[in-house]
Amino acid sequence: MLRKNMEYLVKWKNKKNKLPIVLLGARQVGKTYLIKEFAKKHYEDYIYLNFESDSYLKELYEKDLDPKRILSEIELYLNKIVEPEKTLIIFDEIQIAEKAITALKYFAEELPEYDIISAGSLLGVAVQRENFSFPVGKIEFMYLYPFMFDEFLMGVGKGIYIDKINSCYENNEAMPLPIHEKLNNFYKHYLCIGGMPAAINEYKYKEMNLQHFDRNVHQNIINAYIADMSKYCSGTESVKIQAIYKSIPEQLAGDNKKFKYSVVKKGSKASEFGSSIEWLMLSNLNIECSLIKRAEYPLSVYKEKGFFKVYLSDVGLLMSLSKMPFKKVLLENEHNLFKGAITENYVAQHLKINNKELYYWKKNSYEVDFLVDINEEIIPMEVKSSANTRSKSLKEYIRSNNPEYAIRLSTKNFGFDGKIKAIPLYAAYCINN
Repeated sequence: MLRKNMEYLVKWKNKKNKLPIVLLGARQVGKTYLIKEFAKKHYEDYIYLNFESDSYLKELYEKDLDPKRILSEIELYLNKIVEPEKTLIIFDEIQIAEKAITALKYFAEELPEYDIISAGSLLGVAVQRENFSFPVGKIEFMYLYPFMFDEFLMGVGKGIYIDKINSCYENNEAMPLPIHEKLNNFYKHYLCIGGMPAAINEYKYKEMNLQHFDRNVHQNIINAYIADMSKYCSGTESVKIQAIYKSIPEQLAGDNKKFKYSVVKKGSKASEFGSSIEWLMLSNLNIECSLIKRAEYPLSVYKEKGFFKVYLSDVGLLMSLSKMPFKKVLLENEHNLFKGAITENYVAQHLKINNKELYYWKKNSYEVDFLVDINEEIIPMEVKSSANTRSKSLKEYIRSNNPEYAIRLSTKNFGFDGKIKAIPLYAAYCINN
């Protein structure tokens, strides 16, 4: 499957003075697959070392962090010569060996001619944040998330539509109606499938027929995440983290989607679950959207303490965790309150992947789903799960704050309505600088 991150890796390879890369992300988002595909396409050879499955590798770093000795012992261990610029060195699950990450600094300083990519699960990084140190300035970071909608289209053989979506977005041109309807249908399928590689592969294997899609694929991923919570945390902390994670559907179920600790456990407060929330955010399993009441720069200083919404990292996992029937999402006129939450989660996921900090605005009974920084302008965004685009809150925000323009995402076509830019939900991935 094609990933847009591949372009970044190619640019990295062509740099003259490149640093080792550390690719971070939650489990099962496709880190290992991406790196191996990159190695096969752009190098003569590669070596693959997995710290989780091979305990010997961790021992290599116990004596000292001399990169020449370490590389020499790796060559002997694998019976293979590593040639500079021709062989890519891959360190997978590097969070297992903290000293291996520190050693990347010495590879950068003493063996800069060798190309090194490391991959690590943020589940491990999150819990070890107190003693897990990166060699700042000596490595380059890259984050990998679930597939965005355009990558999903490429993955299922429908990439032909992407250039047209991009063109309509850039030029604010209406999509031809038959194509618009097809893309809305693919978008609804994406809500059900999400962006996890295993789920997309299952969808392809079942010939894109949702009736035959095995939803156990999502449940297996959720079970793996929960198992890792137990693996990386103490028993008490693990129970708290799991409880928060499993509460997300209920947190998003009402009109007011503000996160409430009492939903996790009756009578509980932030002091009991604050560190657990932080762990989930650091691990990229959840996405935070903070309330602000003052829509001015810098947005981060106007956050209302203790008021935030929490979304899942992948909308397909939310569908599974909530046990939402596919048909409730697929039917345009199907009235279902939780469908709005799923649609918001989809948009939050795409904004997060595009490196947007997420905020929402509230004034009395008015609430705007997202405020994001686009080209140094604070742009309000309202999300609608269907073609019903009544926008009282968005219009109140425009009246109160006079933004350059506003965005409304729905199943309607591209267009402009006064200061409101209409964007189909299938084009949410386009919202970037």
